[in-house]
Amino acid sequence: MDYCFDDKIDVKLIALFIINNFKMPVPNSFIVDTLALEPFVNYFDLQEQISELESEEFVTYYTEDTDKFYTLTEKGSQALSFFSDRIPKTVRERLLRTIKIKIKDLKNALSVKAEYKKVNDIEYSVSLGISEGHYDMLSVTLAVGDELMAKKICAAFKNDPQTLYSEFLAILTKNI
Repeated sequence: MDYCFDDKIDVKLIALFIINNFKMPVPNSFIVDTLALEPFVNYFDLQEQISELESEEFVTYYTEDTDKFYTLTEKGSQALSFFSDRIPKTVRERLLRTIKIKIKDLKNALSVKAEYKKVNDIEYSVSLGISEGHYDMLSVTLAVGDELMAKKICAAFKNDPQTLYSEFLAILTKNI
């Protein structure tokens, strides 16, 4: 069964669902691409509702070059958790499959760095970073007390950099 959503609330929920399931700031172009592969929503309706989600503070964004990168606010997460069942299960499953493909594309475009080095007898320096092309999305250096901890931090970061980046950004923007 093919679906076409034009109700404003449904379009907003689909946008929130997509943004939430990327688990990291998602460029507007990836939201559009996701819905190009699974055309449940008209492009113009989507852009209008994303603008409303911004003004209603369900999403937050930052601009890089010409693209906006979206994340859900707490308000957006709550709305999605209350009303996600309004999106049919088959639509959610199709979107999740498409999002998985787009995340692979995004991972291929991203460069992830997780390295450590010994500073002295009691300290190690851990450098973590995510870059896209020539743009550093995240660059952080931590001081840790032993090599085992340094290795574990690097492994955890390499294993799931998108989630850690998203959580880091959420903590930094929580009270903004």
